[in-house]
Amino acid sequence: LKIVKLESSDLEVNTLVWKCLGYRFNEETESWDPTDVFPKWKEKYPSPPDLIGMQRVYSREVDQPCLRSNQALVRSIPVDNKQSLKEHLKPLGWKGYQYRELTPNKTRRAQCANWLIFYREELFGYTVEELRERRRLKKEAEAEAEAKRIAEEGEDADNWKPPVKEVF
Repeated sequence: LKIVKLESSDLEVNTLVWKCLGYRFNEETESWDPTDVFPKWKEKYPSPPDLIGMQRVYSREVDQPCLRSNQALVRSIPVDNKQSLKEHLKPLGWKGYQYRELTPNKTRRAQCANWLIFYREELFGYTVEELRERRRLKKEAEAEAEAKRIAEEGEDADNWKPPVKEVF
């Protein structure tokens, strides 16, 4: 809630997400170590990227890397978890942002907060191998359910389209 209410600094938000992604700060070298980072993320971002836009300069040259890293973070959230922010923060009194008050910083903070909720609910406490196994089992269950649906309803049951009347 502090993230979306702007009660925490951009650095605090970035640092929290970096730690959840697996980056660890090495005090001896005073640098971030990517050893425990999720494999695909580590490949793309060997050092932790700015996810918020701490400079708050939104020119294309300055903001592009930040925008791309934030978009990659959002893409990593499954569709089922995209609305987590509303579900979890509404009971705490957060009503969301008004359109007129949106800024790139607020939008990115909300996206980071949503990813952190996804992390807490779905990823925290599991190894990468356990997460891969969970994904495999979920895909198998979905394929099984789809095969069952096709067997019961037929192949075209989900492909119905309304008739189109051509107008010339």
